[in-house]
Amino acid sequence: MRFTCQRNSILNEIANSAEFTSQKSNLSITANVYLETRNDKLIIKATDQKMGFSSEIAVSTEEEGHVSVKCERFLNILRSLPEEIIHFYDKDCQMMITNDDNTISFNLRTTQDDFPELLQVDEAFFRIPKKIFGKLIDQTAFAVSQDETKAYMNGTLFSKEDNCLIMVGTDGKRLSFINQPVDFEIPDFDDVTIPRKFINIIKSFNNNEGDYDIHIDQSIMMIRSSNCEYYTVLQNTPFPNYRKVIPTNMSNHCRIKIKDMDEALKRVSLLVDSKFKRVVMQIENEKILISTEESDIGTAKETIQCEFDGNPFICALNYLYLQAPLKVMDGEYFNIWFNDPTKAFVIKPDPEREYLHVIMPMQVN
Repeated sequence: MRFTCQRNSILNEIANSAEFTSQKSNLSITANVYLETRNDKLIIKATDQKMGFSSEIAVSTEEEGHVSVKCERFLNILRSLPEEIIHFYDKDCQMMITNDDNTISFNLRTTQDDFPELLQVDEAFFRIPKKIFGKLIDQTAFAVSQDETKAYMNGTLFSKEDNCLIMVGTDGKRLSFINQPVDFEIPDFDDVTIPRKFINIIKSFNNNEGDYDIHIDQSIMMIRSSNCEYYTVLQNTPFPNYRKVIPTNMSNHCRIKIKDMDEALKRVSLLVDSKFKRVVMQIENEKILISTEESDIGTAKETIQCEFDGNPFICALNYLYLQAPLKVMDGEYFNIWFNDPTKAFVIKPDPEREYLHVIMPMQVN
């Protein structure tokens, strides 16, 4: 195998493929990336056996062939090279990598083991604008559980109802929900849970330009975009009944500027206990006092303006659970809806949109 190409064109694709490799065991073939030259195209593949990635880029091929190399090593080499034409060729189980004038040279060992086959799907794709799918992810991904022992919450629920797409993320202490109407046809599909890692990869790849072609069945989700195709095995654990978690008929609400709350939380959180991340909010008249509890490191307080016409109340919550949805919320204002300061709060933009966020309060010491 022998080919040449611009350093940046291969660097971007190898960086993307690295997300789909398994680095837990450097001896495993799944820590490798597969390279194959065919008809002036370089085919790139990677898999960790649960997810898969394939892509192709234009190259100048002098000799067709295929190899696999350690993805992390290969990526680090590419990152170190200047932005110019790079030459690659395979000889005696080594990948030779040089620049145009041969002042730089790497010999990277290749692997002769058979590379795993990637899943193939040839039909039943439907199209979604990247901007819409990105919005679904942005409003929910941060709420997904990081606790690997809670497999049923380690992903986002993705479903279709009527002409709306629904996505939900939760970790048991907060929940994010979006019900996005669409003006294009999407075939019916069963509710699925997309693994957290795959959702984060889509989020990092997404540029909100163009469309995704998506295939969903009971076991896999596959996405095609430009010159790339990637898939994941879906989670087979039932997603929690999120509808029971979202409070209804809430009688109290407080209207606040998003910027005011976000900046106050940034400052007060400098002296928050790093383990519990708890802040106390005291709402009275048209002011909110945000404070930390007394500790060895000190205390912080800040007062911001709000619109509130109810009885004074005090509550405590994990400040990150409020700060995260504010970062992806549209508009200038948001509302905190509640019935009781010891029960779930609902966070909504003002005016209301297609999404909301639920936060469970913490005990006030």
